[in-house]
Amino acid sequence: MAHCEGKKMSKHSSGNNNKKLIIAIIVIIIIASIGICLYLANQGDNESTTSSSNGLFQNKSKTAEKIISEMKEKNTNIGKVVIYNSETDLNKLLGRPGQYTSKITFEDKRIKQTNANLDKELSTEAEINEPTGGTIEVFENEKDMKNRKNYVEGFSTTAMFSQYIYSKGNALLRIDGDLTPEQAREYEALFNEIVK
Repeated sequence: MAHCEGKKMSKHSSGNNNKKLIIAIIVIIIIASIGICLYLANQGDNESTTSSSNGLFQNKSKTAEKIISEMKEKNTNIGKVVIYNSETDLNKLLGRPGQYTSKITFEDKRIKQTNANLDKELSTEAEINEPTGGTIEVFENEKDMKNRKNYVEGFSTTAMFSQYIYSKGNALLRIDGDLTPEQAREYEALFNEIVK
């Protein structure tokens, strides 16, 4: 008789184990389903953010080089243009996280190109030969552009670094303070026309 009772207990405990196993599997499936749903919901949010920022707020299809090329077609005061890459960028910011993805500096022919503010003994040849007129920087997104704009505005109020600063979408235009406000507004209007 004791032998039979052992078998009954064994069947009963194995039934409980099966129920526990089934419950554990169901819990795992539910947790996995919730995780997948949260992941997919987050992906959808990222895609809608990207597409909305690609629409009106970003200018991903235009680089700084493309923008200045179009501006130069419509403004004969633009002379020499320097296109930077990650090695030639004087600020060493091009392509770095949170910084501009393309950059150019251009000459305005109405400004004497002396770079008189530079200490010739401490400056590199690239700094000495950098044209004076304006700079265009294009960023991965509008947030990065605004961070850079806020930074530049912090020191652009001093006479040595005086400049006009305009932005649209993820592009930043900086015009040398030697130009008159009217001349700077010409660049602003052209920039706003080109940057969509």
